[in-house]
Amino acid sequence: MKHCKIKIEKDVPAKMRDGVTLYADVYRPDADGEFPVLLTRLPYSKIFGLHFLRPDVLAENGYIVVVQDVRGRFTSEGEFVPYINEANDGYDTVEWAAKLPQANGKVGMFGLSYYGYTQLLAAMAEPPSLKVIVPTMSQNNMTDVFNDHDGALELGAWASWSIESILPDLITRHITDPKEQKSAFEQLEKDLDNLEEWYKFKPINAWPPVKNTGAMPYFTEILDYPLDHPHWKDTSVKDNYDRVKIPGLHIGGWYDCFLDKTIANFLGGHRQGLGDKLVIGPWTHGNFISMIGDRDFGTAAGSWGEASMHTRHLEWFNHWLKGESLPHTAPIQIFTMGINKWQGAKNWPLENTNFTPLYFHSEGKANTLKGDGTADFKRPERSEKNDVFAYNPENPVPSHGGGTLHKAIQADGPRDQRDLEQREDILCYTTASLIEEVEVTGPVEVVLWAKTDAVNTDFTAKLIDVMPDGTAYNLTEGIIRASKQHGDKVQNGLHKYTINLWSTSNVFLKGHAIRVEISSSNFPRFDANPNTGASFINTTESIVANQTIFHDPEHPSHILLPIIK
Repeated sequence: MKHCKIKIEKDVPAKMRDGVTLYADVYRPDADGEFPVLLTRLPYSKIFGLHFLRPDVLAENGYIVVVQDVRGRFTSEGEFVPYINEANDGYDTVEWAAKLPQANGKVGMFGLSYYGYTQLLAAMAEPPSLKVIVPTMSQNNMTDVFNDHDGALELGAWASWSIESILPDLITRHITDPKEQKSAFEQLEKDLDNLEEWYKFKPINAWPPVKNTGAMPYFTEILDYPLDHPHWKDTSVKDNYDRVKIPGLHIGGWYDCFLDKTIANFLGGHRQGLGDKLVIGPWTHGNFISMIGDRDFGTAAGSWGEASMHTRHLEWFNHWLKGESLPHTAPIQIFTMGINKWQGAKNWPLENTNFTPLYFHSEGKANTLKGDGTADFKRPERSEKNDVFAYNPENPVPSHGGGTLHKAIQADGPRDQRDLEQREDILCYTTASLIEEVEVTGPVEVVLWAKTDAVNTDFTAKLIDVMPDGTAYNLTEGIIRASKQHGDKVQNGLHKYTINLWSTSNVFLKGHAIRVEISSSNFPRFDANPNTGASFINTTESIVANQTIFHDPEHPSHILLPIIK
């Protein structure tokens, strides 16, 4: 069935197992017969929140489409706490949707970001009617994308998402006095305009833009939960992939804040032979166009625009829910930057990957892009002077590009890093101009031998593609909180730190150079480490940390590149 007329039912109730009623809009073909169901469950309003798929288009193609406000959001009853109810509510909603009039009992789910994860949590609960999912740019647990990104707090994402996307509806629900509500919204507008300054507020658990409204009590509570708190376990798919027994089409972006989680979600099904597929473009979060950040990746990058996005989803759903053939493609489709082309693969990492160390060198003055830091594929053969820099938590390196998800610092994706690289607290290690192309596709990590005089601190890294004119575009980045790997033995100890930079796919063209930045902050993407052994979550005190980076035969600091031969 193609492009049939549709009819829409508004605010259709679904009662959950505890008696709470959630409401959905239902789009259905205006025709006789039975149809599969496509379900999405989101916290951003079933009316306004769908920004990359249109339910009417899906319904026109022979599906009953259910768009539901999750618990505690907009029209649905109950209290909203991120993800805590989505497994049970997902199960109950899937089984309710499978029994709607004209439903044939088969349900698929779709959605991006939060409503990508509602799919995975529902699948983990194993409702028998759920047959297939398309989790787009989705996470796989809460801690890794919140308060334990290799030990750091993803401050910008958490704070911005809370105040910009979640808080307005909670103000409406929790503040009933019209004058107080108006005042709260006026203050919210001021706070959003001044969010860049609010990121600097300490302590974070007393963050005024949220705390002063009283409408989001879980904000402070969750910040104070230890990593072994049941809340994290109850909202994690990461350790429960064996319970996700249905195929998924996983869509991600090299500059998406959930990139590594998207890859992990794919591998969770791929290793079980469920038929999962993975697509990764050069995109940022929810942005599928060709112009990403400061770079134009060409028409191929934008081939997943609105029309194509619907087509790809329908191909997938038609196969698993209607028995139609699926266009033959490799399980993995990735966009390789630099040459701006798509390529297919059977496994991740790619089977022809050669993990190759690119070593750091200097005579002790690698600070700034004008320093003497170099990089090459030869392991250090002689003693080299250490590089040193001072990390001041009150003046952290600003986030500029990358997989950011926060308002005010809008520069996500690839951005020219040269202005930042004027800072003395950034070390730059750069190769000579390449005499041949080098393809780097796969997971990237930095192995860093370092010492700090602080009780605890952070180390950060970025991989950079340097153009012949000097323009320096970031590809991927990472952070490690020292105590995450070395506990209470950090201060004045020489340790090996492994920094996970997630993954990328880029051809460094002839005449380009490869650069690695090393520093100790990337703010506000990550909270600044106060270097005291405490956290700015609940303290305001900080000290300057003096950092020493080693690169000699016994301590060969390097980046491990997945080079494709």
